[in-house]
Amino acid sequence: MRITNVLLVTLGIALGFATSVGVVLGVGEVALLPAIQTIGSTAVAFSAIVAFCVYLSNIRRHRQEDKRKASETFLKESTSLLDRAYEIFVQDGMDPPANDRLLWLSTARMIVRFQKMRKRISEADHIAVVDENEEYARGRFSSLLRQNQDNFSREYFCSSSDLYCADNVSRKALVVVFGFARWREDIPDPLSEVDDIELLARGALPIDQYGAESYLEGYEDYWRKVQERKAQIGDPSTT
Repeated sequence: MRITNVLLVTLGIALGFATSVGVVLGVGEVALLPAIQTIGSTAVAFSAIVAFCVYLSNIRRHRQEDKRKASETFLKESTSLLDRAYEIFVQDGMDPPANDRLLWLSTARMIVRFQKMRKRISEADHIAVVDENEEYARGRFSSLLRQNQDNFSREYFCSSSDLYCADNVSRKALVVVFGFARWREDIPDPLSEVDDIELLARGALPIDQYGAESYLEGYEDYWRKVQERKAQIGDPSTT
């Protein structure tokens, strides 16, 4: 950016000088004094234009820097919220999580704060990073909830006979936590771009993985396509 500003100043001076020389050559010696005055006016005009361009350029640069710094702050806070939400939920490895109303409320509130915070992230690379962190956290929550599905009985959430007891797990908190653990439909699955038949044909499966190979062979049409692709490629070790 500083190099650009220097170039603008240099260009302005050069244009001003060239224009001024042209004025002198055009008017001749008789009108030299008015020509000098014209030179001064022209130089001042070009200098003002260049200074204004530099000013606008600096403003844009500062605004962009401020925007990126703000985005980075929201990124760091967002990822931190997700980490804290999971740590609170499992309470040093507690499995299943305690059927504590405050525990579920605190976890759900952090998830909602994260969702609001991530909306304020503006930079494309920051958005990509927070997407990856969110999917990692989603996987952790999903795994924990799935492996405890037998523990999540009605009595777990409603520990008393009174359905509206203040000690029961909050309905909103329950829905938020389970909702976060679901796969987001609006996020493309990175596996959709993978050509697994091509990978297998090129030797992705180690030769000593007999169980995996036997499993895949069970899909007859699929395995036939793998063999056909392998024949087209030839020996993977030579390609």
